[in-house]
Amino acid sequence: MRDVVVIGSGISGLSTAFRLKKLGYDVVVYEKDDEIGGNIKTLSESGYTFELGPQTVLADEEVMEFFREVGVEPIVANPSSKNRYIYRRGKLIPLPLSPISFLFSPLLSFSAKFKVLREPWAPPPVKNEESVADFVRRRLGQEFLDYVVAPFISGVYAGDPENLSVRYATKKVYALEQEFGSLIKGALKKKSLGPGGRLISFEGGLFTLIEKLAEGLEIKKENVVLRIRRKEDRFVLDTREGKVDTRALVVSSPAYTASYLLKDLSWSASLEFDRIDYVPVVVVNVGVKKGSVPDGFGVLIPRKEGKRILGIIFSSKLFPGKAPEGRELLTIYLGGATDREVIELSEERILELVEKELKEVLGVEGIEFSHVKKWKRAIPQYILGYGKYLDLAREMEEVHKGLFLTGNYLSGISVADCIRFSKKTAERVAGFLG
Repeated sequence: MRDVVVIGSGISGLSTAFRLKKLGYDVVVYEKDDEIGGNIKTLSESGYTFELGPQTVLADEEVMEFFREVGVEPIVANPSSKNRYIYRRGKLIPLPLSPISFLFSPLLSFSAKFKVLREPWAPPPVKNEESVADFVRRRLGQEFLDYVVAPFISGVYAGDPENLSVRYATKKVYALEQEFGSLIKGALKKKSLGPGGRLISFEGGLFTLIEKLAEGLEIKKENVVLRIRRKEDRFVLDTREGKVDTRALVVSSPAYTASYLLKDLSWSASLEFDRIDYVPVVVVNVGVKKGSVPDGFGVLIPRKEGKRILGIIFSSKLFPGKAPEGRELLTIYLGGATDREVIELSEERILELVEKELKEVLGVEGIEFSHVKKWKRAIPQYILGYGKYLDLAREMEEVHKGLFLTGNYLSGISVADCIRFSKKTAERVAGFLG
């Protein structure tokens, strides 16, 4: 009999297991693959160190405190990372960082800026739940949607703002309207509109955090959980190595895997979780000659500009040691909700496409190193009506005492979201176990 079994060794599962282990519980983690970390993967090849999944963590004080508990030292990104660009009409235009720079920026037309300035007097919503696109059109205008918000949504969710729910996909923005009736008024009151924190990574990349979390944990890799059943005051798991009994069970797998695992507990819930959409994303890391890109975090490319690249991160500008001497590392994203077909292209065709558009967007001549990673199910989409999945998760936990569901389809999709949610999950497990 174990105190806690955690299924899944991504950031959500490992963070929760780490916290429970620290509280003194007997914890074991089951991972079906031969590698831990979920979509956090760091590789080193030909002098380049690059990420295949998340690139950075935007860490607030709570997340920084967690890193101290784990015993891992973060590296803060170069101050120039605050510089971000939008590609429009063949040019990289800096994203305005102040009201004055916004007024004089060539990013938006005069009429679009006037619409933004009138945001405090925008009409109230006419629907109970709005898409991100409808919300932005109502408060800030179509051009602001096309050239600021839509690229941002592509960069974070690889999503389509016409389908994502403002209430669930952009909670802080939604909350500003609810509390203050205006984004501008709310931002002035809170002195911020965007997320706060420091942009960080680690020596050796984000996988360093995964390795450190795993050090003191019992992890059974390549050990699939085949079935979960409830038996009186415990859960019985059929695994590749045999049966395991546990008092508490944390399922931190993606929704499509949780769907399979939960089928014996609730067939209807299993079917619902399987409907959660995970969009495909292609991540291409390339090496180019030094001096090919300006200082900054990267560039987002609006779909209006007719490119297939969603965005480019200037990875070697952010942290030291990402590229060999005289070279720079760029990380390029393609696919998402608005270009699902790109995942079916061959690696050769993807690299041809990337090389062509890099030349058009950045003027980069030639790629000296490349690595292509395809994620067929990359990022869960918090679409309109997504609240039903959150409600379903709570109902499952209420009916099946001792079951706890977690993961980026419930907590928020960022690494920082998953870390913060792991604290709540661990506290609920500890409260149940006593």
